[in-house]
Amino acid sequence: MTRGSIVWVNLGDASPPEFGKARPGLVLSNTEANLSLSSVVILPISARPGVIWPLRLALPRISGMKPGFLVLPGIRQVSKARLHDEMGVVEDEFLTEVEQALNAYLGE
Repeated sequence: MTRGSIVWVNLGDASPPEFGKARPGLVLSNTEANLSLSSVVILPISARPGVIWPLRLALPRISGMKPGFLVLPGIRQVSKARLHDEMGVVEDEFLTEVEQALNAYLGE
């Protein structure tokens, strides 16, 4: 599983305000670690519009995918058993934007 991949993730068994159901997610964890671990770290993607920096970031256009927004407060570790089809991969430049937003959201 490659860092920057967008995959379908089954986020069932969640309680509000957690995201539930199957939805796309962006894989954030390190590609090398993803090879040996049984889980990955993802950011869920929502079709609900609105950029609220640093809480929501608009995804770049991905072929075959509806416009979406990364929901940074939804960051979570999931088992690889919850992952399904890959939908695409974002560019490294966008991952840098995600890291900056995460630093703003999680930092002091």
